[in-house]
Amino acid sequence: MYRLHGFYTQNTMKTLYVLEELGVDFEFVFVDLMKGENRSDSFRAMTPVSKVPVLEHDGEFLFESGALCRYVASIEKSALFPADKLQRARVDQWMTFFTCHPGRWLTEMFFEKVIKPKAGLGETNVVACEKAEKFAHAQLKMLDRWFAYNSWLANDAISIAEPFALAYLEQAHATGFHLDHHPRVKAWFDRLEARDSTARARARVSPYMS
Repeated sequence: MYRLHGFYTQNTMKTLYVLEELGVDFEFVFVDLMKGENRSDSFRAMTPVSKVPVLEHDGEFLFESGALCRYVASIEKSALFPADKLQRARVDQWMTFFTCHPGRWLTEMFFEKVIKPKAGLGETNVVACEKAEKFAHAQLKMLDRWFAYNSWLANDAISIAEPFALAYLEQAHATGFHLDHHPRVKAWFDRLEARDSTARARARVSPYMS
């Protein structure tokens, strides 16, 4: 069994969505960042960076969400992360794209508009949010063009890149970012939100979000 230690922000959600889509047996252990549980000695014994998520498997610990998703998919020999090198690279390129481009800006907006007020970290930086919104729209415009001719991100099939990307895009709900400006992206996003794996992942964290 796998054990995932995490919170309910996007880095943990990426991993939760992927694990549920893979259909693996795992336990979710909530780490309350608002109470500083990630700075405890027991948590720091699992990871040197004191950040979630952390995956525990066979007595070993891994951190960084992308590494966790790829590791479990590889261990499970899942078609969602193909063994073929070219097909796998296509999945990797989209995971990297979301992390470095639209995901970066959507996460910045989420931090400014949701996390900062909740954690008492100061006022929302409106200028930073405007900049992030501009860049996110520009990058999702490129993705919208991709979906004019493709149903999925890579290899004409769902892959771990889809649930990975979902965690970034769902931050639009809480920040007021309008995915409707990108209708093909929105349609793809709606399909991902409707999946049973998405509902199962959200059920894992919902008890801690009140």
